[in-house]
Amino acid sequence: MKNSIDIYEALKVFNKITDMGEKIPAEVGSTSSYQLCGLNAETGFDGYTITLSDGRTSLTIFFHNKYQFDYPDNASFENFMARFKDVIKFAA
Repeated sequence: MKNSIDIYEALKVFNKITDMGEKIPAEVGSTSSYQLCGLNAETGFDGYTITLSDGRTSLTIFFHNKYQFDYPDNASFENFMARFKDVIKFAA
């Protein structure tokens, strides 16, 4: 199933999580992540790749606005999208 998402909206969600979310200390050799409304946001080691995840579903955004979803079932995807929308509404 091909899922489409507005990349610019996803980048806004990423920025909102990193600006307003709780910082989660990094483990040795990894980057810090942030959490808001049940979504985690983190960057890759190169700074060009970002990931939004809720533990079951992840959205990875690569260079040139290419992206990939990874989820085990549709219910997990729908739950992720509900959290995504919660972040959009947070402190709007």
